[in-house]
Amino acid sequence: MRTFFSIMLASATVAAVPTVATAQTRKPAPKPAVRTTTKPAAKPAAKPAVAATPKATAPAPAPAPTPAPAPAAQVASSSGDIPFDVGTSVVNIGIGLGNRYGYGSGLLGGNSSVSPALSISYERGILPLGPGVLGVGAFVGYQGASYDMGGGDKWKYTDLVVTLRGAFHYPVLPNLDAYGGLSLGMRHLGTSFSGPSSSFYNAAGIDGSYNEASLNLFVGGRYYFTPSIGAFAELGYDQTYLKAGLAVKF
Repeated sequence: MRTFFSIMLASATVAAVPTVATAQTRKPAPKPAVRTTTKPAAKPAAKPAVAATPKATAPAPAPAPTPAPAPAAQVASSSGDIPFDVGTSVVNIGIGLGNRYGYGSGLLGGNSSVSPALSISYERGILPLGPGVLGVGAFVGYQGASYDMGGGDKWKYTDLVVTLRGAFHYPVLPNLDAYGGLSLGMRHLGTSFSGPSSSFYNAAGIDGSYNEASLNLFVGGRYYFTPSIGAFAELGYDQTYLKAGLAVKF
């Protein structure tokens, strides 16, 4: 009986082995992978660029009006609008009339003759002075005269004046220069005697020559016919009371 049960148990064990093995070797069919649709993360919407707001600044003050420059005095123009300017040079060549000195006239009943005075002057503008220009220069004048005493006796005179002068020039018109000033220098009067009495005068040592200071006032004007050539007239108190002649500007 025990043997019977042992056989039956062995048979049941053998019969069950393939089933277990089959059961163990059969793998279940793989389940299809579940597709998970992953939505891409939504990109954040780009924020619109915000324009930088300029900082409020106080408005700049309006520039102060620039005053118009004062008109310059008409003294520094090289265009020819001013007849006498700073840097302008002028030479006057003149003849003087109306002699200042008598040269023996009225002495001993004789008579005198006086030649016209010849003069030349140079002047240059150096400094603006108010509405005009200050000019400085020099003057040289020569005049000859004689005094006839009668009987062949005659005195001869040589009058020479050399002065420095300064004048203020005012531009009346573009081609008219008015001026006035003074001069200071020396006057030399040389004399000589000729005639029958010359031995007497020589023996007595009589000589009328001398030197003296010369201080003179004058006023005048120049009128230019061209930019460089004109005429002048001048009243003064040097050798003669009136001078007139040619003016050359450069």
